[in-house]
Amino acid sequence: MKRKIIVIFLALIGLSIIGASILLFLGAFKPQEAGILVESEPTSIVYIDGKEVGKTPYEANLEPGEITIRVKPVQIEGQILDDYETKINLESGIKTIIKRTFKETEEYSSGVVVSFEKINGEDGLVTVVSVPDNAQVIIDGKVYGYTPLRIKIPVGDHNLVISAEKYLEKSLPIRVIKGYKLTASIKLAKSVVPIPTEIPIPKEKIEILDTGIGFLRVRENPGLNFPEVAQVKTGEIYEILETDETGKWYKININNIEGWILGEFTKKILDSNN
Repeated sequence: MKRKIIVIFLALIGLSIIGASILLFLGAFKPQEAGILVESEPTSIVYIDGKEVGKTPYEANLEPGEITIRVKPVQIEGQILDDYETKINLESGIKTIIKRTFKETEEYSSGVVVSFEKINGEDGLVTVVSVPDNAQVIIDGKVYGYTPLRIKIPVGDHNLVISAEKYLEKSLPIRVIKGYKLTASIKLAKSVVPIPTEIPIPKEKIEILDTGIGFLRVRENPGLNFPEVAQVKTGEIYEILETDETGKWYKININNIEGWILGEFTKKILDSNN
């Protein structure tokens, strides 16, 4: 009986050791978690598969696989900023990076998504896509072509620059990993074209000179034979609305009445305040 108990005890120990070995074996082959980093400007709320998980900057380790991620900027008074949403595939042992800068309109917003995909072989591949298309791709100072572009790049750290006419240039560090394809999806922001300041053109004005009778006649049309419609007094100033073909008569407005005066009895001045 005692021997039987010992045998059962040893058997249980053996089963425990085998079970533990199996668990260790399975654990060794369990896929590593995938990393994710989300940064934004301004601060934003991060949702993964519809569930709120935190605010930016947000960093976590998750199970590998496809997820839907939404970045909702915290609204600033006086601004309405649209959410950003995308699907990404998280790779085991690799960190996926999402960066987003929100502006009042989509065309002035920018963003970067750097993700990885396992491929056959030991080469490192880089795929660059952009909005807009046909943006120039520069890696470590060398121009490689225009988006969309897929190229082989030596394994290691590099600097990627994307540029397009009328858009702000985007620069970011990338790390090419052996046996993986790196995909950089880049949204460029339109450059803000400065609105030229309108320089006011000084308006030409005239001052009525002494005519010897204290006033100057305003006529219906340029010429001494046309009827008088009003009178202006010495020292008064009026804006020139029009000059006749001879350059001798000026059209003015006096008390909402338009008429012509002889320039011989006027002096031109510039009004720099208008």
